[in-house]
Amino acid sequence: MRREGSRVDAARAAPQPPDLPQDAREIARAVAGQHGVAPSDVVPVPVQGQVNLSLLLGDELVLRLPRTTRAEGLLAKESLVIPLVRDAGLPAPEIISFDTSLRHASVPYMVLRRARGETLAARPLNRTGRRRTLGALGEILRALHEIRMQRVGPLDALPEPYAFSLPELLDRLVEAGEIGGAQHVWLREQFERLRPEGPSLADPVLVHRDVAPSNVMVDGAGEVTALLDWGCAEWGSPARDLVGLPLEDLPDLLAGYRTDDGSDLELELERDALWYHLYLALARLLKEPSTSEDRNWAAPRSATLLDLLALTSGDGKESWPDLLRARSAG
Repeated sequence: MRREGSRVDAARAAPQPPDLPQDAREIARAVAGQHGVAPSDVVPVPVQGQVNLSLLLGDELVLRLPRTTRAEGLLAKESLVIPLVRDAGLPAPEIISFDTSLRHASVPYMVLRRARGETLAARPLNRTGRRRTLGALGEILRALHEIRMQRVGPLDALPEPYAFSLPELLDRLVEAGEIGGAQHVWLREQFERLRPEGPSLADPVLVHRDVAPSNVMVDGAGEVTALLDWGCAEWGSPARDLVGLPLEDLPDLLAGYRTDDGSDLELELERDALWYHLYLALARLLKEPSTSEDRNWAAPRSATLLDLLALTSGDGKESWPDLLRARSAG
């Protein structure tokens, strides 16, 4: 007998194409015609993002339509960032057209070459295959972070490095009733143990800022074929790109990212990544509840906080009782 949970899991594993607004369908058909694609070959992407509507135009192209005025700005940013990334030899979808003329549509739109494969979120890989994929992704991110603000210069489309304010965040959490005074003190101590001043922004690099499994395309062999969705890109600390995946993936990601010169003896990357992971986990407690984990594993408010809890709880099912006994014995 099938259990209710099995039906839910099956539905999540095979999402159905969403219903799209009529105007989006009309725009898609018009754009498809410009590229020689029949209306019958215009298909919505099954799992949609919150910023853009995405439709497949046949087997080779993808159309992206911004949902809001803010999304239009992010799409314009992508039109500038993606060529910069591709010029560096990094895997990002090729832009076929970016049209802001409004002649064929009521909103700006972008047509991209479709990346090969599936997202890392959708493709099951065994442990060996996933480690290899994560290592390759780490190498790609290291190469991406060679694009430095000091070399390229400021770009209007790319925001300046964002300064995270830990005192402000902790105060807001207290005001919202998410933490109390004792937790405020304890959290401040944990951040100071990781990075008293926070990750350095002295030499900002180009960061994707949304390296989630749903934005990493892999082929049948587990090779990374593209990083998708560059609308969040900005200048910042390299560690900002080390927090989009679950923490259990971080060691393999860093194995590919880290150079072999042995210079990181103080675990700087780990400290920075954990600082951001904890900060963002706490910041999500102030957001509205979300159930869109089919798009992003970290969408539920407590997901990243529980990810940290899983990291510290150990592998054995008796690890917590053992910890309590060890403390009482001490």
